[in-house]
Amino acid sequence: GKDFRYAAAVRRLLARRRIGDRVEILGTVDRAEKLAFLRGIDVFSVPTAFPEPKGIFLLEAMASGVPVVEPRHGSFPELIGAAGGGLLYEPDSAEDLAAKLGELLRSPELRRELGAKGREAVHARFSSRRMAEDTLSVYRKAAGDAVR
Repeated sequence: GKDFRYAAAVRRLLARRRIGDRVEILGTVDRAEKLAFLRGIDVFSVPTAFPEPKGIFLLEAMASGVPVVEPRHGSFPELIGAAGGGLLYEPDSAEDLAAKLGELLRSPELRRELGAKGREAVHARFSSRRMAEDTLSVYRKAAGDAVR
């Protein structure tokens, strides 16, 4: 379907640029494959051009202890600010993205520090239990305000 055509177009573009052998397209992965992928990388980046409203993939990477590099728009500043697990770059700036990726790739210490911060914060602040408790608290407050 649509995904197959998109992947084929990406493969053609990579081949034209003679970098097809440096890119692996994984396709749809299950949970175990996703976790194995995250354990095998040093840095995670999805340089979206549009402001991403959720960023669940970012939380998954940080929960795995992988430092992230994302554009300063959408949900990324809030998520990275709350977790401390990565760096932000200026949107539409390939130079700033390359600089931030280079900074992390050259510094194993910084990768470990940001990876540990991100993992700890995501497990503490963004677990299913914590988010359910926070949501319930908001509902209780709203119900209490409505009764008054």
